[in-house]
Amino acid sequence: MSARQGSRRGSGKGGPRRGAAGRGAVARRPRPTVADRFDAVDRLLDGTVTDADGLWSRATVWILRLALEQCVDELWARVAPELTRCPMRAQLMALRVFAGPETAAQVATVWSALSRAAHHYDYELAPSVTDLRRWREQTAMIATVLATTDVR
Repeated sequence: MSARQGSRRGSGKGGPRRGAAGRGAVARRPRPTVADRFDAVDRLLDGTVTDADGLWSRATVWILRLALEQCVDELWARVAPELTRCPMRAQLMALRVFAGPETAAQVATVWSALSRAAHHYDYELAPSVTDLRRWREQTAMIATVLATTDVR
């Protein structure tokens, strides 16, 4: 056990709360759909969400990346469930076999761009609205392609 795991266990944070009434039961909200994630992105981009302050652009990037990863997860659930346990980079390589090299390259390119943009560095500007809108459109196109992809 690492020091990190050990310190987390005793703090009461991060684990399910177990009481006499619900031993082991953890209430979970359903996972947002890809469409829900695109709706959230659209609200951030059009300014409907006003309480995100200066974080809205990075939040948009993270939501887009989650949507992209969820599309890949949904493909694996249909065609190769065992791949959901692999790291994302391995999944991107496997995508060539299941979705073809062009689609795999598009997914890898957008995922890499979103991953870079998601991390904040003091010396970098936040992504522009133009970049965010382009990534949103690319992610939506990829979502459509992956949703209709069957085993090759």
